[in-house]
Amino acid sequence: MVWDGVHPFECPTRVFYGWGAAAQIAGRLNELGVTRALIVSDPGVTAAGIVDAVVETIEAAQLTTFRYTSVQPNPTVRNVEEAFVVWTAHQCDGIVGVGGGSAMDAAKGVGIVAANGGSVVDYTGREQVPLDLPPLICIPTTCGTGSEVTFNAVITDESRHLKLPFVSRKLAPKVALVDPEFVVSAPPHIVASTAADALAHAIECYINTESDPLIDALTIAAIRMIGQHLAPAVNEKNRESIAQLSLASTMAGTAFNMNANAVVHAASTPVTAKHDVPHGVANAIFLPAGLRFCIPAVPGRIAEIGVSLGADLHGLNPTEAAERSVEALSDLLARAGLPASLSAYGVDVSAMDLDGLAADAMKSRSIPINPRPVTPEDLIAIYNEVM
Repeated sequence: MVWDGVHPFECPTRVFYGWGAAAQIAGRLNELGVTRALIVSDPGVTAAGIVDAVVETIEAAQLTTFRYTSVQPNPTVRNVEEAFVVWTAHQCDGIVGVGGGSAMDAAKGVGIVAANGGSVVDYTGREQVPLDLPPLICIPTTCGTGSEVTFNAVITDESRHLKLPFVSRKLAPKVALVDPEFVVSAPPHIVASTAADALAHAIECYINTESDPLIDALTIAAIRMIGQHLAPAVNEKNRESIAQLSLASTMAGTAFNMNANAVVHAASTPVTAKHDVPHGVANAIFLPAGLRFCIPAVPGRIAEIGVSLGADLHGLNPTEAAERSVEALSDLLARAGLPASLSAYGVDVSAMDLDGLAADAMKSRSIPINPRPVTPEDLIAIYNEVM
């Protein structure tokens, strides 16, 4: 590897992983000086009884909780505003995000406004959050976004139909309690789609131009873990496999904190925003096409991904090995029941504005670090491939 300067690495979030980790919530809140916690979650997680379990644990320690449990699948500015009303009305002093990436991102949004005032839209972009958030603890209930350890959040501005990115070290939760017990109750299709998101994080971090050995150690291990455990977790609800996916998601999130993704996320995000395709499903659809596009630039790295997924590459030249690796990836996603195309998911592909999607994708911070240069025409070709 050619070192082009000093490479930083950090994970400011304290991570507690394992069966029963969520039971530590009251103790961790006490350590942070929180006495009045706002619980931010969504209707599905609430219906599953998970919010009640978290609240009971906290209140058994004589701490007070208040709830906002209406976060939408793609959290909105309105969700943040409504949750902040609860925060203010009850003079809360800490936040607990319980759920998938949507709930955790909404919790970060509340923290931004609580610390800095105004509207969350005022802080869109990179390093635009001036003041530290109140104490934030995240408890993931899916195995995909890694939001429990990331510096990122995405909030939808429904008035403009835009997904607003927030990237700041100040968004890193103080504590992540990664408890597989809270993922076991997730429906199989949620496990599949969120794990596909984690797989995309790991793969794209591994191949993009900002990777380094510390990041590689996390990503290649996460790829191997997801490759081994995705199908059993989805098809058999195997508890050990779900636990492995939970940890792999956190590992991948820690890795992509330190660089970004690549062409897969860049291409899939506008489709998620404009065609209501869940983020993880969109990444699953775009992963094989995006990885195939990158073969000319990094065939060796893609072959290493194939090895981690269990592909037999014996006797193949680098390009053949990379192509076989993409086939192994497609097979893995199919065995988890994920769609191979947008039309298979139910998108009306005749209504897709490919030029507009490509223009939006080119704005992604992942485009400049994709291992192979990307043009709008390349993106349109990828869109045609996945339609």
